[in-house]
Amino acid sequence: MLKFKLSLLFTFIFIFLLGSISVRHALACEFISYSSYSEIAPNIYSSSSFNNSQNEKLLSIINKSRSRVNSTFGNMISNPKVIIAATEVEASVFGSNAYGNALLTPFSQCIVFGPKGHNIDVVAHEYTHAEVHYRVGWLKHYLRIPIWFNEGVSLLVDFREQYLMDNIVLTQDEIFSVKEKGVDFFSGDDVRKNYQAARVAVDSIDKTRLYENLEKIRQGEDLNDVFSL
Repeated sequence: MLKFKLSLLFTFIFIFLLGSISVRHALACEFISYSSYSEIAPNIYSSSSFNNSQNEKLLSIINKSRSRVNSTFGNMISNPKVIIAATEVEASVFGSNAYGNALLTPFSQCIVFGPKGHNIDVVAHEYTHAEVHYRVGWLKHYLRIPIWFNEGVSLLVDFREQYLMDNIVLTQDEIFSVKEKGVDFFSGDDVRKNYQAARVAVDSIDKTRLYENLEKIRQGEDLNDVFSL
């Protein structure tokens, strides 16, 4: 019986990986230390295209981004592998767009930054994804953290102009409808509106209790009850 359960679990994990992220992207991240990328700090790898001065600037951005997450929610405990690409082509090798992407699997965490993501807003955004994933665990993250909530919370540390509350004009229907979206959150005529609606939808949460409430979800409580959404 135990062997059957383990077999079922690994089958589920394998199917999930095939269905949600490219295995080759995860493998590219996993074996980054064997590539031309340089480890410029523990668990942080940058493209060989960057010089020492650029690497120092990138590390400064990362440190400031982590500080923003820490000051908003509390100290991070996740330590994802970080890959900083110099071009969109390089970023695409790891499944990222020009900005950034988080590869969060049952086995590891990897966040990738493309050439347009070398700023505090994008880096803090992706670090928050990794922290939420780490706090609730992979399975609860997959089953109990909806995309709109995940993106909304990450936008709480992302101060790009289009996602600031003062610059968002949406109807209540548009805000409510984003909660019904799954992977289609990332597609359609105006994806920006989905992100804006997600930002508005989480505006009322107590940021200082985010980790405490994520632990409740890890223990099996419902997200809407925990956050009073």
